[in-house]
Amino acid sequence: MVMRALRVLSFLIVSTCFLIPSSTWAQSRLSYGFKAGLNSSKIQGAFENGRYESTSGFHLGIILSYSITDLFGVKGEFMYSQKGGDFFYDGPSFFHLQDQSTNILAKGTRIMNVSISNDYLDFPFLLYGKFGPLELQGGINIGLLAGSTGVGQLRFTGSEPLFDEFTLNLDHQYYRDEAGEANFDNEEIVRIGASQLSLPKEIGAYYEYDEKDGSLFHFLDFGLNVGALFYFNEGLYIGGRANFGMLDVKRASTEIVYDTFDGTVPAKGDATDKQVSYQFSLGFSF
Repeated sequence: MVMRALRVLSFLIVSTCFLIPSSTWAQSRLSYGFKAGLNSSKIQGAFENGRYESTSGFHLGIILSYSITDLFGVKGEFMYSQKGGDFFYDGPSFFHLQDQSTNILAKGTRIMNVSISNDYLDFPFLLYGKFGPLELQGGINIGLLAGSTGVGQLRFTGSEPLFDEFTLNLDHQYYRDEAGEANFDNEEIVRIGASQLSLPKEIGAYYEYDEKDGSLFHFLDFGLNVGALFYFNEGLYIGGRANFGMLDVKRASTEIVYDTFDGTVPAKGDATDKQVSYQFSLGFSF
């Protein structure tokens, strides 16, 4: 993770140097800085089944500030930020058991957890006011989804027909995976009465879909920011910020529920899921 953070920070610094003309740095009211810190993120909404809990990540960014007066100004930032959430489902469900000789829609109990990590390039635009060492800020945030993954486990116990619990590993690449994708290098053997069938030990994001209509998560997010900084001196500061997403982060065409099936695939859901994150930063302004 450290090497990943250093690569991202280097990219942000180099990009800004190319985008900003050298004469701009000489303007007395313009300053720049860097920040890094931790995120606590969660996907919130009126979920039809399952729940989300908070997950942690980090952020790195560069800041450009323009002071309109000694007390007020504007800021623009370019940030890499990890967001997402931990999804849990524990309840009645179905699972389609299929191999060369068996085709069964089994009824039973599903226990499922997925830790989702969404990598965003964030562009906050802020107004700020200074009150001694305290700075208050608020504005908007535009987020572009650069990567989206999830890891976890799925456990299923059959009741109709009756069979013992099986466990599958979840390796979700939300941009790259296709419908029905799985890793068949290792297999999970499921015994039903006197017969048995083989399932892939590791399944992709859309293994239970009959078709894929785009990635689960939207590329664009938009939200509101509010935060505060405390300056120890003219440059060094600590800060906290809340980012409240205003758009549904999931596509309705790919969001599913696990307690209702349409044929042999999970039924589509229509919940509105919004990304909320809290950032805690250490930064320096020049």
